[in-house]
Amino acid sequence: MFLSWTHIHLLLNHFPIIGTIFGLLLLIYALAKDSEDLKKASYWCFFIIALITIPVFWAGMQAEEVVSALPQVPHSLIHAHRNIAEQALIALEILGVMSLFGLFRGIKNTPSWFPITLLVVAVIATGLVSWTGLQGGIIRHTEVRSQLQFLLPNDATESGDHHQGSETEHGHQDDSGHSHE
Repeated sequence: MFLSWTHIHLLLNHFPIIGTIFGLLLLIYALAKDSEDLKKASYWCFFIIALITIPVFWAGMQAEEVVSALPQVPHSLIHAHRNIAEQALIALEILGVMSLFGLFRGIKNTPSWFPITLLVVAVIATGLVSWTGLQGGIIRHTEVRSQLQFLLPNDATESGDHHQGSETEHGHQDDSGHSHE
């Protein structure tokens, strides 16, 4: 079986989202319990997610070429996903470097402002990576596009963003565009 970059992107793209949310919740719990071990675990989580995000982003850039050639995929959706993915990548890499700093420096030897600053960066990174995932899902999950019109770029809704083979009001449509009752 051959895995293309598109397959690899689809296999890996949930790790940064779920991992960052998990790391954020773990960090919040660690701060509430004032646990050095839990802080260290959250720092490791963020560092590992920062590493995983690099191949996810790279595979996404390669997959962009394949997806942009598919019919009924507005380029504005791909562009929006890529732009927010770049911001998420930067935020996650900053989070990873900060976490590595905290690990090397030692949890007890970091400045008192460090855990709260890391928490703020983690919240921002979690928001960006979650938004990236939502934008990516909109590209191919046409079943949710109509429910999320307010999130779509203007030209995505104007470009006749209807999927061939989708159901019509009275029946269904085959790949040739003919309706059947």
